Amino acid sequence: MPMQSAINLLLQRQSTPAKYHGEPAPGGDDLDLILRAAMSAPDHGAMQPWRLLLVRGTALVRLGDLFAESFKRRNPEASAELVERERSKPTRSPLLILLISRPQPNAKVPEWEQMMSLGAAAEHMQLMAQALGYGSIWLSGERCQDRWLLEQLGLGGDEWLYGYLAMGSPTEHCAGKTRKDPWDLTQDWVG
Repeated sequence: MPMQSAINLLLQRQSTPAKYHGEPAPGGDDLDLILRAAMSAPDHGAMQPWRLLLVRGTALVRLGDLFAESFKRRNPEASAELVERERSKPTRSPLLILLISRPQPNAKVPEWEQMMSLGAAAEHMQLMAQALGYGSIWLSGERCQDRWLLEQLGLGGDEWLYGYLAMGSPTEHCAGKTRKDPWDLTQDWVG
């Protein structure tokens, strides 16, 4: 029953920590579906205020080197252990999808709305990945605001890294979160 499957997918969406991502990563038709899911995100004015960068294979090691250098630049007194921990982060998953925001001036579509489009695209990709049997998690951190790192990644001066999706095949089952009752956060507005 497709309707029930869609309902279950939405209600049971969960993040899978990167340490539980193994091969294979999404590729071929599966990766195509994940990227196509992003394109169904709301985009007021069809502005396409974001783009994606795929990082996989040996590029994950190079990204780890950049993460380590970025960390050292921001934390010159950091221990070698912390630098190496930062270096290892990209290689925990076989695929990273970098979420790049490129807001555009528009009187009808404020920047915050353009950022929400990227957020919706990321969530759509996570839902599709989970529907296809992959695990994913949305990660960010101070590194995402480091202009030096963004330049090394080839981002323009008007682009920002709003995090990245780490994806792979789950190596272990992760129990879902306990969800809050939505009615604790909801009320009727009566004027």
